[in-house]
Amino acid sequence: MMNWLHSQLRIMSTWRYEQDGQPRGPVETAALQALLNSGTLSPEALVWKDGMTNWVPARTLPEFAGTTPAGGTVPPVSPSAGVPPAAAPPPPPGGADTDAADIEKNKIFAVLAYIGILFLVPLLAAPQSKFARYHTNQGVVLFLAAIVASAASFVLVMVPFVGCLAAVLPVVVGVGSLVLMIMGIINAASGQCKPLPLIGQFQLIK
Repeated sequence: MMNWLHSQLRIMSTWRYEQDGQPRGPVETAALQALLNSGTLSPEALVWKDGMTNWVPARTLPEFAGTTPAGGTVPPVSPSAGVPPAAAPPPPPGGADTDAADIEKNKIFAVLAYIGILFLVPLLAAPQSKFARYHTNQGVVLFLAAIVASAASFVLVMVPFVGCLAAVLPVVVGVGSLVLMIMGIINAASGQCKPLPLIGQFQLIK
């Protein structure tokens, strides 16, 4: 029992990190901290461990928040021997070539993408940003879905007999759109490329 518990604790303490556009690891917390302290990895490097839904910059996590890179390099860190990852990590946000600099630079555009027709701002101002395009796509889909759903609900309200039951539909559509908009803004502001429920799988902008 103790051996099993120790093994599980080691698995939970292992990290994968992104370097040169490729996921690497797993390594344990102390080894990843050494990479950050040495300057081999930037505090903006994306990291992930089992239990996390997405890759995030190392500096945003309590374990590495106080990292101050020093000069010099360290030898490559070998993966934790005999410790398989408990689950396969998700791909880095927006693909391997979406880096932390892109995310930080274009967060404001990604947030604007969810506010009605303001999705035109990132579409025109940050056309080369994969992070901004990801959220612009979701903003466009949400905008169009809200228009179609609102129109359908108002039509149903005017239908005899059905209209009484459908009277609540415009309110449901409005609240649902607002909830999805807030979720998208939170994801964009936190640097995550997380699909929205119901509409996240649709892609209009590549």
